Amino acid sequence: MNRRPLLLTLICLPIFIGALDLTVVSAVLPHVIFDLEIPIQTGLDEAAWVVTGYLLAYSVAMTFMGRLSDLYGRLRVYLVALAVFALGSYLVAVADGWPARLLLRATAIVSGGRPDPSFIALRALIGARMIQAFGGGAMVPVGMALVGDLYPLGQRARPLGVIAAVDTAGWVVGHLYGGIVVRFFDWRTIFWLNLPVCLAAFGLILWAARGLAETRREGRMDWTGTLLISAALIALNAGLGTNVESGAPAGGLPPYAGLLVAAAVVCAILFVFWETRARDPLIPLRLFRLPNFSAASAANFLTGFGLFVAIANVPLFINSLFAETLEQGAWDSGWMLSALTVPMALAAIPGGAWAARRGYRLPALAGLAGAVGGLLLMRSWGPATTYPQMVPHLVLAGIGFGLLIAPIAAAVVDAAPETHRGTAAALVIIFRLVGMTIGVSSLTTYGVHRIDALSRAWLQPGADLADMVRVGMEVAAQVIGETFLIAALVCALAVVPVLMLRSYNRRD
Repeated sequence: MNRRPLLLTLICLPIFIGALDLTVVSAVLPHVIFDLEIPIQTGLDEAAWVVTGYLLAYSVAMTFMGRLSDLYGRLRVYLVALAVFALGSYLVAVADGWPARLLLRATAIVSGGRPDPSFIALRALIGARMIQAFGGGAMVPVGMALVGDLYPLGQRARPLGVIAAVDTAGWVVGHLYGGIVVRFFDWRTIFWLNLPVCLAAFGLILWAARGLAETRREGRMDWTGTLLISAALIALNAGLGTNVESGAPAGGLPPYAGLLVAAAVVCAILFVFWETRARDPLIPLRLFRLPNFSAASAANFLTGFGLFVAIANVPLFINSLFAETLEQGAWDSGWMLSALTVPMALAAIPGGAWAARRGYRLPALAGLAGAVGGLLLMRSWGPATTYPQMVPHLVLAGIGFGLLIAPIAAAVVDAAPETHRGTAAALVIIFRLVGMTIGVSSLTTYGVHRIDALSRAWLQPGADLADMVRVGMEVAAQVIGETFLIAALVCALAVVPVLMLRSYNRRD
């Protein structure tokens, strides 16, 4: 009996739940702030760590869990990650109960004062979310590496496309799922519902994988390299202030951004230096000598830049030009973004099937054409643009990005040796996340300065309120259009590494 389709389905289920919880917090956070009695004026920045902490832990887990799966076996590490995710879900659901009381006692003993119970409960929740993220961040790359073990060369693109589609679909519907649940139930219900799903998946995966050999390989874990690359990612994300809900740094870059980005660069340089001398490196730099590995990594970084600019600019455009209230802006942005993200999820599956038949290059080039074309069409948006006019542009870009995902992932996983397949699968996502982070933060900084310059140039002295509103809308449309153009040009650069991809059927 061929158990691979069943195992793929079971692996995808927790990945979908983990992706849901990446974005579901957009619906949860206002209710959390209200229930915990967090003051908006003084506590909103700390409450944002419910989002930021999850993203940081999610990224850090990817840096070493893929390598652990190389050393100790994919299935074993995947199930550990699933258990950690379930534990984190439980702790989030009860965070303001016994974990908060325990943390309150510990804080009182250490500080000798009387800490605020509301903020202590919030910190317990943030810690629980980070534990949850450690499991969720590990499941995607380890699941991809497990697919690489289960399927032979030439047959991996299709199942990798399925994983990409499931992962994308999870964070696409997370906002909607969270909104529906909190409308009828307590916000903790979202995390309680994770537990039976995780338990069932854990048992079914063990049953479906019975008899499969797990290989434990020689080598040691490179914890020094792990600390250095984790520090670099944490400093980069914290410095550039990425907000996973909106896709943009809230209020621009923080004042300490330059210092943290410099620290990230230093840690990255030290990481490269260490990896050249480590006996068992976390990421063997020789992998980048493999043409497909380095080419696909570069393409992933460049397309990640363009993707998150698109995701960030849609709500920004709607809130700047159309929405009369924040509630309307959130509602309209959610539905309009689905015109980008739903086609992206759906296109990932045929993208994988196409790559399996014709190799990596052709579907990746077709995807790039769709992504760049969609971004260029978005360049034309202005104050007179309507939602029906925006939809086909978003659909085209979404299909393009979706077609790209599976061929690029398959090129990396196929190129990596079996002993480092987990590391390679993690790098697929890390390069995309870094591209997203740099893309949104750099273009946000550009947008802030550009809006200021255009406003001074276009606004006449003594202008009345109506002129200010009109000029403000025109300036916003102009700058957002320029950032779409920059994103399209960056994505177009990915043609160079994509053309360097060599398909398995030619190479072998």
